Amino acid sequence: MVDPLEAKQLAAKQMKEIQTKERLKKRRQIEAINGAWAMIGLTAGLVIEGHTGKSILEQLAGYWSAIVHFFVR
Repeated sequence: MVDPLEAKQLAAKQMKEIQTKERLKKRRQIEAINGAWAMIGLTAGLVIEGHTGKSILEQLAGYWSAIVHFFVR
């Protein structure tokens, strides 16, 4: 016969393990999505660099300058 208190403790322990696994799974998914967006951004920067001849840093400097100029007028 199973002690109800012992069964309850075991169920709580198993539930905690399941929740921990789910959190880790969600973190891995978030990291994969973040990495994919980073690769898309890098690819876009390289394509624009090929078309304009400006490096990625020059592109970012130009965007930053335009944003600052827009708000400082």
